[in-house]
This record gives sequence, structure tokens and C-alpha cells, in this order.
Amino acid sequence: MVIFIKTLIMKRIDKRGITLEQLGLKGHGGLFDAFDDAIKSAYRMTDEEYDYICENAKDDELDYLIGEDHTFSDKRKVVEILEKYFTQFHNVII
Repeated sequence: MVIFIKTLIMKRIDKRGITLEQLGLKGHGGLFDAFDDAIKSAYRMTDEEYDYICENAKDDELDYLIGEDHTFSDKRKVVEILEKYFTQFHNVII
């Protein structure tokens, strides 16, 4: 489990230098797109990954993703949520 989390974090860190255009963000300039793009760029996820999480995550899990002033345990919960849905997403795609 710990090795997988380190691998997940490295994948997110590897995307640090990627621009929004390279991530393929589909924002069209609206207010909702600005919020969506802020979340996608903060967690370095693609539109497809973001759509999958929004469709499948529970409301309390989404609250962790958009929350502010996280404690360390909240940040750990965010990593667990992202790990869960990124794994599911990439298993569905493959």
C-alpha cells in the first residue's frame, strides 16, 4: 500500500511541469469551468480522470477534494481518495 502511494505521488509530481494545455483541460472560460480547472490543476488530473471522480465519488469524498485548510489527516484522506479513483479509472480504461 505504501509503495503504491509513493508511486501515485510520483506520478502526480512528474506532472508538475505540465501546462494546462498539455493536460488537455477543456475549459471554455465560464465560472464553473474556472472552478473545475482549478481543481484539475491542483491535483494534476486530466478531464477524463476528473469526470470519472465526479461521477463515482460520494459527496463526503468530494467535500475532501474541494475543502480548504486541511489537516495532515485530511490530506492523507485526499491521497487515499485520489488513489482509489485513479486506480479504478485506469483499470476501467485498460
